Amino acid sequence: MRKIYAIGVGGSGAKCLEAAVFAHSLGIFGDSQLGILLVDADASNGNSQRTGINFRTTLTAYNSFEKGKSPFMSGAFKDYGSWNPLADQTHSSNLRNIFNRQSLKGNLPSLAKLFDALYSPAEQTADLGVGFRGRPPIGSAVMSRLELDDLIDSKNSRNWQQMFNDIQTDRGQGDDVSIHFFGSIFGGTGASGVPTLAKIISKQLLAENLRGNVHINASLLLPYFGFEKPSNEDKTVYAETRLFALNTQAALQYLTEQAQESFDSVYLIGNQDPTLYPSSTGGTSQQNNAHFVELYAALAINHGFEQPVGQTQALYISRANPERLTWDDLPESTMVKKALGKGSRFAYAWFYNFSLEIQAARTLGSRRFSKGAPWFKRFFALRGGSDEKPDVSAEDQVNREKALTAWCQKYLLWVSQVSTAARQGTQLFKLENVPELTQSPDNPRPYHEHLAELVIDGAISNETRQRDRLDEYKNRIADHSQQDDPGVFGLAHALFNVL
Repeated sequence: MRKIYAIGVGGSGAKCLEAAVFAHSLGIFGDSQLGILLVDADASNGNSQRTGINFRTTLTAYNSFEKGKSPFMSGAFKDYGSWNPLADQTHSSNLRNIFNRQSLKGNLPSLAKLFDALYSPAEQTADLGVGFRGRPPIGSAVMSRLELDDLIDSKNSRNWQQMFNDIQTDRGQGDDVSIHFFGSIFGGTGASGVPTLAKIISKQLLAENLRGNVHINASLLLPYFGFEKPSNEDKTVYAETRLFALNTQAALQYLTEQAQESFDSVYLIGNQDPTLYPSSTGGTSQQNNAHFVELYAALAINHGFEQPVGQTQALYISRANPERLTWDDLPESTMVKKALGKGSRFAYAWFYNFSLEIQAARTLGSRRFSKGAPWFKRFFALRGGSDEKPDVSAEDQVNREKALTAWCQKYLLWVSQVSTAARQGTQLFKLENVPELTQSPDNPRPYHEHLAELVIDGAISNETRQRDRLDEYKNRIADHSQQDDPGVFGLAHALFNVL
């Protein structure tokens, strides 16, 4: 079995984990376990918070639908939580306190002068509780102080210790292991955190004679978005788009000179036509829409398993036409298109129809509802419940339906953002006309026959439109010759298979 340890560093790294979680939900990483660890000095970062919510929503759905008869939720998940590199810095929320500049000035005046030369007064006193403010020098000053003990011995680092223990166990039982980092190299946290953490982990694996059997890869994001100066004029230390190219150059030089041997494969992914996001200096307001660059970053996981260990290489991928993004531009395009396309159709059909049908069956009663829905009796008892088929109103069935409905809504929101990330217009998916996607799952959700149009793939014939009507799929489920699992569990996997 393949074991994936996905570490997202900073806000962009968190968004890559978001893409990896949804991809794994649909079986893109095959028979594997995806472990997730978020690293961010900004504990309230909106991007990290959203990824955490989407991951927990996915875990709930996974616990309800694992080991079914379809690729949906066929891979395992493991949650390693989040880690804040500043959590152990008591009362030290800025560089001046972390490095105790006052003490340096009295005891080591030459170092104090160097500190003042490297960091402006504003940078020294900037509140790091909202992250490293898109400044690699600030992040590097903090992250370079890290040692192995900071990862495995502090009260804040139980997740790292658990990860190291699991890697040892995985290799002991012959699993194929990959540690895959995600982060931008033009901002603060990712540029400083990814190479530093990779060096520490690589060193530890060498000490344990495990390095030769563990892939250490990284998806590094080159500039792919930009934003304006924050409107609040007293925010003098913030991520500046004009510095992104310079930050990238410095980060790549550092990787080449200092951290090259820590990685086996490094994937460099960016976009020459950057998306413009609203300005934000950390915190909950820093929540940017998902982007197809993050999907590319996540898809590098599969490729990384195929590469040799100990032969550092840099890889990149390009589009056939910079004006648009097509399925052929993605790695493993046939498989990825099938999985994401099926996932989008499945999520749409469930969120806008099947979940509402199940709710209607609870209200009308199973026997009455089934008269107009022949598929229903394959999965639910028509009166009461039994060992073979459950009552649709049973508590466990209600919980499964709610868990899947919540996951479908989160997935559709993610896909809709990926599809509209490019300035050139909608790419890969057509979801801008999907109704009421951002409203509560408990509100009315009108279904329209969009299944044939959800995946952008050339012209759609009338024959395809008719074949792609949901009633046709319901009839196929009703007439399915093989035995399905009972209840919401079986219905979800049957639907996923026929779409």
